Amino acid sequence: MTHPLGLTELLAAADVPPGEEAYPCQIGIYCDDCGTTALGDYVVHTGMTQLERYGVARRHLTDNAGWDCGVAGDLCPKHKADEPGMCPACDTAAIERCEACGRCRCDTHESCTRPA
Repeated sequence: MTHPLGLTELLAAADVPPGEEAYPCQIGIYCDDCGTTALGDYVVHTGMTQLERYGVARRHLTDNAGWDCGVAGDLCPKHKADEPGMCPACDTAAIERCEACGRCRCDTHESCTRPA
């Protein structure tokens, strides 16, 4: 993917907390079903943990590349629909449904009471 900004501009535009420093990082996410790798360059900062850096890549893949990175694991576009009980409207897997009522994200859940 080509970006209209150069590295210097990307680093300057990154949302970085005071006292931290932005830097480029190559991160790979693997499909838990087939092993397909999505490798990309991301801007992260020195205050992030490893899990937070992976979160940057997972959010990008989920929002822009058709992946499903959630409770059920990291699934490429080819395999995300293979999860049993997927809601085709909101892409919620059976494992991610509301604990109280069992419904997907299509519902608002105002009346749900979480189990203790």
